[in-house]
Amino acid sequence: MRFAKRQLGVVLVALLLLSAVGAGLVTAQEDDEAGEAGEEGELLEVSGFAAVATLLVGSLILLASIELLIHALIRTALRFGVSAFVLAVIFSGWEFDNVAFGLFTGFAEMQNVAFGLAIGNAVSIFGMTLALGALAVPFVVDVPKDYLLMMIASPILLIPPLLSGSLTPALSVMFIFVYVMIFGYILWRESRMDRTFMESDEVKEVIAAADGQGEAAAGLPSYVPGPVRRLTEFKWFWPAMLLVGIGGIVVGAEGAATGVEGIQGTWNLTGTFIGVTLVTVLLTLDDLLLIIEPLRLGYYDIAVGGVIGSLLFFVTANVGIIGLVGTIHFRWETVFFHLPSLFVFAGLSGYFLWKGEVDRRHGALLFGMYIIYLLINIRYFATLPVEG
Repeated sequence: MRFAKRQLGVVLVALLLLSAVGAGLVTAQEDDEAGEAGEEGELLEVSGFAAVATLLVGSLILLASIELLIHALIRTALRFGVSAFVLAVIFSGWEFDNVAFGLFTGFAEMQNVAFGLAIGNAVSIFGMTLALGALAVPFVVDVPKDYLLMMIASPILLIPPLLSGSLTPALSVMFIFVYVMIFGYILWRESRMDRTFMESDEVKEVIAAADGQGEAAAGLPSYVPGPVRRLTEFKWFWPAMLLVGIGGIVVGAEGAATGVEGIQGTWNLTGTFIGVTLVTVLLTLDDLLLIIEPLRLGYYDIAVGGVIGSLLFFVTANVGIIGLVGTIHFRWETVFFHLPSLFVFAGLSGYFLWKGEVDRRHGALLFGMYIIYLLINIRYFATLPVEG
């Protein structure tokens, strides 16, 4: 019975991914048809600060839709009898906003922006999320050594495609398979420990609210109108919200991708640079809140597990999903700067966690290194090479 519930959880995640990909393909096809009819081939073109505004608004819609999607997906899954523990582990490293943004930038033929976001987020999970979390709440933790080993070694997976110069759809399937294997092991490992690491704190909050242990019976904020609150009593409500969330993701991700395209064209910036700087910082803010709150409440294991789970997701499934949209050709700085930087951040953070204590000095060091990393990006990798 437990195995059947796990299968159902995997099926739900797969259906969600297929829905997002399908929606993106439809949008991309509409763009292509518009391109045949129009001169520029774009439904919407923005430039300058209008592009920045489009990116910000699209990102806000995307993040709000992701929040709705997580609530709806978990509640729908619980109604099918999926284990709350299985859900919490499956979603421990998932970053729906990054997946959605990666897909739609890929559909807009900006795969390097999406890959830059994957690498940028992997670096920022240490240089910003863990660093600022430690600055706010120093903590002591005892992380299983196999988890630390996976965290430090996982960037090695990126070496073969980077050295070959491109990431093909065939190789992307391998990355997704590796993700399934890693989180299958984590699920097995977590079920046999007396405490949990890789459980999404956000998912656990939604589950508690759905069980009547959180805000109101529906687990909705107090500002939600009464008529909407009453609608949650119907069985079809959360499945319907699942579709609304996916629709919001389509709109938000498409808007954000359009904004990025306008920024890239206006200021002549490389796709990888935009991904590892501007978009990374924008989409990492929610991750920052998700680590500080568990640390503040004393759930150090879950906070660290979220960092490890996110990194494992970024360098496996996230890269794989981006590569399925189209072949990615890597720039030289990705091989000689971004990947070595990721190894340094992962190795140093792993050492701090292995020692069992992450204090403000460690947080300040990681954050200072991250600022230097961003400044080097701005100074040396911002502009496109001029072709003679």
